Amino acid sequence: MFDHFDTKHSSETAQLADLYDLVVVGAGVAGLNALYAATEYLPKGARVLLIDQKDMAGGMWNVAYDYVRLHQPHPMFTVGDLKWGWNKPPSYLAKRDEVRDHLASALAPIADRVQLDLRFGHTVTGCEDMRAEDGYRAAVTFHANGDAEESVTVQATRAIHAPGLDYRLAEPLVFSNGHVISILPQDLLETLAAHPGRPVYVVGGGKTGMDTILATLAENPEREVTLINGRGTNFLNRTKYLPNGLKRWTSGMLISRLFRDLALTFDGLNEDHLIDHFRRQHSSDPDSANGVFLYGLQSEEERARIEAGLAQRHDGYLEDVEGPAEAPVMRLRGGQRVDVPAGSIFVNCTGSFFRSPEKAHVHPFLSPQGTVMSINARDGFHFLTSVAGFFATHLLYRGQLANAGFYTLDLEELFRRNRNAWVGASSAQAYMNQVIAVQILPMMLLDRCALDFDRWYPLPRRIAGLIRMKSTAQADIAHCRGVLERVADRFEVRCAPV
Repeated sequence: MFDHFDTKHSSETAQLADLYDLVVVGAGVAGLNALYAATEYLPKGARVLLIDQKDMAGGMWNVAYDYVRLHQPHPMFTVGDLKWGWNKPPSYLAKRDEVRDHLASALAPIADRVQLDLRFGHTVTGCEDMRAEDGYRAAVTFHANGDAEESVTVQATRAIHAPGLDYRLAEPLVFSNGHVISILPQDLLETLAAHPGRPVYVVGGGKTGMDTILATLAENPEREVTLINGRGTNFLNRTKYLPNGLKRWTSGMLISRLFRDLALTFDGLNEDHLIDHFRRQHSSDPDSANGVFLYGLQSEEERARIEAGLAQRHDGYLEDVEGPAEAPVMRLRGGQRVDVPAGSIFVNCTGSFFRSPEKAHVHPFLSPQGTVMSINARDGFHFLTSVAGFFATHLLYRGQLANAGFYTLDLEELFRRNRNAWVGASSAQAYMNQVIAVQILPMMLLDRCALDFDRWYPLPRRIAGLIRMKSTAQADIAHCRGVLERVADRFEVRCAPV
């Protein structure tokens, strides 16, 4: 969320303005889930401050490309147990503006419980422990965007810093040949309308690339679309694992069981075997040679439409488009050279997470004095920041977070060093932390987490899954802990118990 983060509170540079029961930094899905959970423990009318750089709640959904849709059925993407305000089928994949508006709608029920002070369009520069006469408090320093000279510091009993993942917009690719069109997904629909019939080259085989192929084919099924696929991305088979109708009773697999399978398959050393196992057992394209997995979901119908609509696919990475103006040539990393028509449209779909050349600032999950909890990727509690915001906040307010066996992991550093090891370690961490949480949190609270993918299945199947989870809990936790410690040693990344 912010490029700079002060580690010490400075009373000389900030003006003490007010005292709050809670300050939440970040109004994306992580911060909103944390805020929603915290209000269950705060007294009625507690003073709460919510700060975000953007002009409204919704986080990355304010700036995502306009044709993006959820990976998962929309009921599983929410704030706490907040219902969506419509009667669409549960399997409906909500669009960008629908998701953003739903997240923003969470502010109304929160404001019914607490005295909510909103500061949109503000940048936070510090969030840390500070000494007070009666102990320690959180000090949060911020200013209106573009007005750093007028900073304000507020104190709070607690602060939750929730930047989530390091999401940043990519840049259009820069080529030696200036006679092709290079754009971002945010510009796709306008560019297609302005250049009917031009060939489209989708650079990147992840979810953004798949969305872009489908959006291009929807605009004109006859348009020539080429995919530059990198190592190829595997997707969890949504048709198989989130089935509709009666198949919820008879087929599929609880997502918690799938995570257990990934966690136990990974031993901390065999990340490429893990990805191969996932592709063969769980992906939407088991016969492919796709080499990575980034937790995306895809239906069999979506994959069939993409395969039928593609004119060409190139496995490998794009290095440049060069050559004379009238005869551009696409050069791939492996040395292949492919002629492309002048005026072709190249869409940079290489993703928006962990793009910055500089890693995000390391902010501890829990501050030394315990007044600040941070939902971030450098000392991460769960790779899904929505889940981290919900569970970690409940555990924090219940006094069950520290010394319970939960682990945090430097997800960003590991992602940059080895993406497949990141999948294995993040699966092991997510499953282990879930097993621990299930053992110490009451069932009624667990059942209020609508983010849980297992809720797609009928209650009897979920209860049976919970019993199985508890029956193997100790052995599974020991395996996952060993995996995390092995990965931490191999890649020299921070991984430690909370």
